[in-house]
Amino acid sequence: MTRHCRSAGPGRRARAALARLAPALLPLLLLPGGCASDDPQAAGFEPLPAPPGPSRKSPPDGRKSANPLAFTGPTLDGWTFDFAARNRRRRIVVTLFDPAAPASDLGLRVAQRLHDQRLPLNLEVVGVAVPPGYTPLAARRVPAQRPDAAGLARLARAALEKARAAFPCVLDPDAAIVEKYTLAWGLARLDQLPAFYPFDLAAPDAGRPVFPRFAEQAPDPADYLARRILRRYDVEPPAEVDPLLGDHPPAPPFTLTDTDGKARSLRDYAGRVLVLVLFARDCPRCEELLLFLQRALGQFGPAARPQPPWLELLAVATDLSGDALRALAAQRGYTFPTAADTDWALRTALRYQGTVPDTLIIAPDGTVRYRHRDFSILSPALLHTEIATLLGLPVRPLLERLLFTGDQACRICHPAQHADWALTRHACAWESLVRLGKENDPNCVRCHVVGHGLGGFVSLAKTPHLANVQCESCHGQNGCLAFTRNLPPRVVPPGGVPRAAPPKAPVTAEACLFCHDPTHSPRFDFPAYRARILHHQRAELLKLPRAEREERLRQTCAGANSPLFDPDTPYIGAAACAPCHPTEYHALKDSPHAKALDLLKKPAPDRWDVPPHKRGLTGLTRPECLRCHTTGYGRPGGYPAPATPDTAQRTPNPAALAGVGCEACHGPGKAHAADPRKPRTIHKLAGGCPECSVLPICRQCHDDANDPDFDHRTALPRAKHPVGRAVAP
Repeated sequence: MTRHCRSAGPGRRARAALARLAPALLPLLLLPGGCASDDPQAAGFEPLPAPPGPSRKSPPDGRKSANPLAFTGPTLDGWTFDFAARNRRRRIVVTLFDPAAPASDLGLRVAQRLHDQRLPLNLEVVGVAVPPGYTPLAARRVPAQRPDAAGLARLARAALEKARAAFPCVLDPDAAIVEKYTLAWGLARLDQLPAFYPFDLAAPDAGRPVFPRFAEQAPDPADYLARRILRRYDVEPPAEVDPLLGDHPPAPPFTLTDTDGKARSLRDYAGRVLVLVLFARDCPRCEELLLFLQRALGQFGPAARPQPPWLELLAVATDLSGDALRALAAQRGYTFPTAADTDWALRTALRYQGTVPDTLIIAPDGTVRYRHRDFSILSPALLHTEIATLLGLPVRPLLERLLFTGDQACRICHPAQHADWALTRHACAWESLVRLGKENDPNCVRCHVVGHGLGGFVSLAKTPHLANVQCESCHGQNGCLAFTRNLPPRVVPPGGVPRAAPPKAPVTAEACLFCHDPTHSPRFDFPAYRARILHHQRAELLKLPRAEREERLRQTCAGANSPLFDPDTPYIGAAACAPCHPTEYHALKDSPHAKALDLLKKPAPDRWDVPPHKRGLTGLTRPECLRCHTTGYGRPGGYPAPATPDTAQRTPNPAALAGVGCEACHGPGKAHAADPRKPRTIHKLAGGCPECSVLPICRQCHDDANDPDFDHRTALPRAKHPVGRAVAP
């Protein structure tokens, strides 16, 4: 679930600070900022100029989009896709495909992979079925003889069913949409279908399109293309070989022949620290990385260490082989082995995403301990410390008084604590902003990153290593500095497990209240919340297989595992609220929420906006339906589940709990009714941040599985009710 973003170098102050951290590496630390380089040959596209259109400013908040590529059209499911309306709340990927062409199968499989990942990314995928035979480079691009809308619909349905695709599809029988896209980008560039156009949130135009050129070189072209498209949003889904959630997977076995004709395999590096780098000839960041590693090889390699473990380096080219690679290595003076991956065997095993440099650090036991898909100003110090740690050499924390270091530096010395943190909602705090489309709102960003406005996080492009609520958010800037300044370097034995660290000062409530204030966290209770993020509290969870841990984290980040109400406090029904809160009761008693149980008395409609598992079902006897259409289902005093002879004794008036009543949002009311002045017995939502205080309650039912198209921006105003002065009981 954790996602890695391409990084760029920080500013001049960061360079000077890192130079003081590693004086021996000064010539390599003073590097220009920039992002990881692309490998155009393997990427599946060529750099394209920006299409004609307005400058990249947010369009006005009206019904009409400023984007010249916006369109409106009917879908196969019988509704109208309005690009402008959908793009105001979500990112969009438009995929153009010819449903009669064999290549459409690949395009639809790629689009479906993106559709499956859409909710955490606040993303929507829409297909556009173009007339069969449309050829962008032909003089007559649109065939004179082409099927009408009904015929195109039949072809599109057949193609979607074959690919098991479930995303919305718009018909373009007259080629109006595809022609607009073709002319916007230029005929010389759009030379094949399918084509993918990524649009950011409220985008005034599209980013450069992605085509499947060269994707056939990858054994899994669909996965490769999906990852390429996600990188346009600075999202890089982790692969099975990536260290994640405390798991250090074994490095995949490989055998390559280097430029000297010598076979190189993983087993040759057993008992040593291997740095494996994927690079490209024309990638300047790759050249800088290999220059740094060559110097590190002189410091940590076999020539400097008489006994193992020592450092080994293997560089694998993605765009060169044979004499060309041999000449490049000689020209640059590389003293380490270089090889080519001509059959994509290594890149496939590593789930290569088309980004170079791609660096893996493999421990003496053959496990992947670290992976970096970039090379920034922070990389030399990180790599130097990671290598020294795995070699069992003394290391000092990567700390600087004027800077925030980020979790990548902390995890080197604190791997267990880092793994524990990675399984909390703090670790996906940035993702929660993306899900809501709030990643550009400074009022929200400040509590979902490290050091915003304090010399820390600036933007995802400039400081991606400081996204999420990390170590320094709780422990302070360089939180362990006070405990390491006067201590000698700690020796880390081979294997990378540090010795016992000195005790740290406990985190106080004041550190949490900066974000968990009454407006944004009205249910905050320091002892209860602290228990959720304490280190070493998830030892049992860390024993689970990696796939189960990832699924648990997905649910946690979506809010599914967050207890909102006291499970032991009884419910009393909305009618019991009426004497003290008559205004609210009379406003809600005939509302759609109050009549929610009636919806289960007849089969759910078979429409596009109803999830497939609910269509045509009657839910009165289904616990999974009653849970959200009643109040307090199966809880003390709540709607009874299942119906038993003692139902009347447990719930005197089940009808009072039918439908979604007051307590569904404000929590069980028995304790509040007994003592209205006692704090935290009921959840007061008025005046709070809607996304922080109200939306988590809504998502208990309006979740990804049951209401994936739920839009809180329009739903919360409809659910809002008048608030009157409480009447004394």
